[in-house]
Amino acid sequence: MNKILKRQETLIAIFSLLVFAVFSVCSDNFFTATNIRLLFQQYAVNGICVLGVGIVVILGGIDLSAGSILAISGALGGTLVKMGVPTILSILASVLTGMFLGVVNGTIITKLHVPAIIATIATNYVFRGILVIITGGFWVNNFPKSFTSMVTGRFLGLSNVFWMAMVFLAVLTFVLHYTNFGRKIYAVGTSAETAEKCGINADRIYILGFVICGAMIGYAAMMYAGLYGAISTSGTGASLGTTVLAATLAGGINFNGRGTLIGGTIGMFLITIINNGLIQMRVSEYWINAVTGAIILLALILNAMNAKNAGRDM
Repeated sequence: MNKILKRQETLIAIFSLLVFAVFSVCSDNFFTATNIRLLFQQYAVNGICVLGVGIVVILGGIDLSAGSILAISGALGGTLVKMGVPTILSILASVLTGMFLGVVNGTIITKLHVPAIIATIATNYVFRGILVIITGGFWVNNFPKSFTSMVTGRFLGLSNVFWMAMVFLAVLTFVLHYTNFGRKIYAVGTSAETAEKCGINADRIYILGFVICGAMIGYAAMMYAGLYGAISTSGTGASLGTTVLAATLAGGINFNGRGTLIGGTIGMFLITIINNGLIQMRVSEYWINAVTGAIILLALILNAMNAKNAGRDM
């Protein structure tokens, strides 16, 4: 029980409940059935993205191009569905686009030895620029009702996209903890050099991690398009990279092969609760950005402290 209580996932879950309680008291509109449903819907898209980015962070990497991958994947898939291409094929095209862009990121980092933070900042601008050139800066919208109704539908009162996020969480958690591939991900994240000595192709695992990340973002892109009805070539996903990074770090995932996707999921719920609560209280959006930055800073400090304590225990 002591070990469970000391885990960062537990601490962040307790803190999230406290924040939820504070907003419930401070805002009349926060703790309502309508807003609770909205909370789960707001979480859903980012909740899928955090699973992919979480794997990259476990591997010791970082992906700040997530927002541009979301925009370009959603624009392509959305355009196809507008052209009458079956929804499943349009979603597949979006996923494949995300996977391809993930390969680009992973290859630049592993083969050209560019630090992940620099590589993904650069590709974030490159991907966004390519999208603006292709679309001429115009929004991709006016999706068929058959597509949007499928995405905006509900099961047990909650968004279909939320339930898909939970399915992906269960599947990827199983893969990470109960398969050989998952053990390789943690091994590479802990020490790529040691993993190589054990016969693991660290570069290959690293690139596959970015491929999974791209696939998750590509799927989330189509869910975003269906939920919000449009993809803005310049605005969609603009802050996604930092938001999802804040969630992964807050949830106890760090850059040395530690953490769980469940922790990242809880971290994403915390950020969603804070953003929603501040909006309900009519706080300036600039404060929302400040809070997100503060969460990243606090998470980095907590992760550093946990790593130091773990080293002492060893």
